[in-house]
Amino acid sequence: MRIFALSDLHADFAENRRWLQQLSADDFQHDCLIVAGDVSHRLDLMASTFQLLSDRFARICFVAGNHDLWLRDNNCTDSREKFDRLLHLCAELHICTDPIKIGSDDACPVWVVPLDAWYDRPEDSADSLYVAKNGEAPGLRWWADNRAIRWPATAEFNRPAAWMLARNAHALNRRYDAPVVSFSHVLPRAEAMFPTPAELAAWGPDVQDPTPRFNFSRVAGTSALDRQIRGLGAQLHIYGHQHRNRTLTVAGVTYLSHCLGYPRERAIDRLCGIEDGPRPVWDSLRGNLLNAAQCA
Repeated sequence: MRIFALSDLHADFAENRRWLQQLSADDFQHDCLIVAGDVSHRLDLMASTFQLLSDRFARICFVAGNHDLWLRDNNCTDSREKFDRLLHLCAELHICTDPIKIGSDDACPVWVVPLDAWYDRPEDSADSLYVAKNGEAPGLRWWADNRAIRWPATAEFNRPAAWMLARNAHALNRRYDAPVVSFSHVLPRAEAMFPTPAELAAWGPDVQDPTPRFNFSRVAGTSALDRQIRGLGAQLHIYGHQHRNRTLTVAGVTYLSHCLGYPRERAIDRLCGIEDGPRPVWDSLRGNLLNAAQCA
């Protein structure tokens, strides 16, 4: 069994649904797909997308992204209720949201461990991945979560990132008898936000920042997630959220993103390697990471 990675499917776009429909119905029948969040804010599209992927892959593993918890086009009271409904939908469709061992013990198995996570803003915690940006606006009026996400008005949700990370206790407090591949939606390290030399070379010297006053690092992720990744002993961590496809290795852990993203981003080659389909990341027969240098 092979393991593939993909995130930020954004099935709300017809172009993205067509991209997913064009995935081979034969090539992945024995394989696992890690979906690192942002399938759709619509539960009906979420269900149909999971069904499409389940017809193509033997196993789907999933964590929720921020778009998945938007309150548009549904009757949920808040994003906590939306999260609970999403988990119920995954259970009904046999989508894995808990640690699972992939591959047989007589080959080279691996544990796939989903980690729920949210971002820390700089005013929330020292764990924020915030990096100052010249000319940035201090507010986040461009950030749709401000309007589409609503958490319950309780002390537990004063810092959603802490609530999300606490949900991972069951995954952290156990022993793993094979290598661990973990995944989340948000970023675990600030380094993952910055373009690699290969990206800069591909973009060319004339590329400009399309949102010079928006600083993504305010909502990128949390370094507390990285402490959990390393506590697990993960060799590889898959993430999404930023819509940039890159790989980096820091102190023994490889961090990898492979996002489908928005059609307009693919049109201007902002998503390296996506034209080749989901990213292969593990082969249980070989017991190794695949194509680790792609987009590095």
